[in-house]
Amino acid sequence: GGRIKQHLVNNINRRESTILFVGYQAKGTMGRQILEGQSPVRIYGQNYPVKANIEQIQGFSAHADHKQLIKWLSYFDQPPHQLFLVHGEKEVLETFSKEIAGKTGWSTRTPAYLDEADLD
Repeated sequence: GGRIKQHLVNNINRRESTILFVGYQAKGTMGRQILEGQSPVRIYGQNYPVKANIEQIQGFSAHADHKQLIKWLSYFDQPPHQLFLVHGEKEVLETFSKEIAGKTGWSTRTPAYLDEADLD
């Protein structure tokens, strides 16, 4: 639930979008249905075809603390072009974004609703 449903409505039928799952998706949830290839999916009472790329990162805990996340980031062979922090309270994300940038030198962003980014 929550804001993710609106993100799905806006992106699940776009071939240029990727939906990346980083946590466990319980049986019977929309997330599990999407991961298992169901199309269309029903969101807010309307069916949406799944055209976006669907990916999942295994082994990532939804309950990791910031120290664990910093450690996980340290295992990257190459830094990402840009790191987006999108799940959490704005103030916490901004603080964490600055901490990551300070420790890694990476470019980090905490995008606002409807922000766009060029990934090329």
